[in-house]
Amino acid sequence: MQMLRNTDTAWGTAAKSLHWAFALLVAAQVPLGFWLSRESPQARITGDDSVLIWLEQFHHSCGFVILFIAGARLWWRSSNMAPAHPAQSPPYQVALAKLTHATLYVLMFVFPLSGWAASSVIGSEQFPVPINFFGFEMVPLSFLHSLGTPFNTFALYRDIHTYCWWAGGVLVSLHILAALYHHFVLKTDVLKRMMPGMQG
Repeated sequence: MQMLRNTDTAWGTAAKSLHWAFALLVAAQVPLGFWLSRESPQARITGDDSVLIWLEQFHHSCGFVILFIAGARLWWRSSNMAPAHPAQSPPYQVALAKLTHATLYVLMFVFPLSGWAASSVIGSEQFPVPINFFGFEMVPLSFLHSLGTPFNTFALYRDIHTYCWWAGGVLVSLHILAALYHHFVLKTDVLKRMMPGMQG
């Protein structure tokens, strides 16, 4: 039976559930975000496209869920042991894996927070759609307006949000390739022990 908590040889069900929930949400958010950035600027200003506005609000909602899951993942990881790296892993692979994971954890927070910040500073006249969480209006990060340029500008947080897309895409690709390399070439249990229902 799969344990809730992590062990020295396997990820527990909580860590697996948070990992895959986060992965699925990001996989949906990124293409939606790219599409909205191209299609919805005029709808944001005029408010004349109800479908685009609904998708914008849905994007906000999923962003807050991602932020919550990121916090839960960080808390769970800090309060649980992590499975040991395969015994045959050379030091450079272990160091690279730790660096990649640490950077991904940073992006987990910067990604949704930069989106929240961008929506908070764009200005109500240009952005009539409220920051939304499944029908509940969320509080904008109003303190950003009191900061000096460029920290009170939409362009800064939009660019950070965009850079997170690209940096995250590169790192996730490396993460997936490393898991496949371990599974098919090195024949370790790195991939299996993160798959639902598998012990590794």
